[in-house]
Amino acid sequence: MTPVTRYPDSQPPTPFGCRWCGTEQRGHGSRWVASAGMHQWEQPTRAQILARMRARRAADVRRRAVGSATGGA
Repeated sequence: MTPVTRYPDSQPPTPFGCRWCGTEQRGHGSRWVASAGMHQWEQPTRAQILARMRARRAADVRRRAVGSATGGA
């Protein structure tokens, strides 16, 4: 089964964002998410990094396709 990836702001997190919430290390502080509760920044797993890079690439390709279809850059 393919895992479902959700991003609250419609943008995939940066590849090296927090393992639990996707927020960048700089300025992370303490955050709360349902899956991990209150947490400090933690390095993402190698699988998360790869999945985030692929998701960002796919989102960029879709964004460019929509832009070219509507005459945008």
